[in-house]
Amino acid sequence: MLILTEQYVTEKKFVKETETIRLQEYYMLCSVKQAEALLRDEHLPEAGGMSYLKGEVAFQKQNLSANMDQVTFILTMDSGEKSIGIGQYDKEKGAMVKWLEKN
Repeated sequence: MLILTEQYVTEKKFVKETETIRLQEYYMLCSVKQAEALLRDEHLPEAGGMSYLKGEVAFQKQNLSANMDQVTFILTMDSGEKSIGIGQYDKEKGAMVKWLEKN
């Protein structure tokens, strides 16, 4: 009985961690897509934030060259987890062409 209880608790913890990771990925993806659309229209400010139900993404834009911008995304979940993502936006292609994520 004790082994089954321990297995159940371990599985519940694993499910919760998986849910948090997927939610982080979803928030990052939504933020990147929104920033990409704003960059395409040249309306993305130098810095700002995007709020979600269980977290917030702060971003900062830097100009790398005449054809390339870099946007740094910092995701902070309400539960305390943090993730950093860096995307490079090609102005000619109108899309993010490179992505690096730090955890």
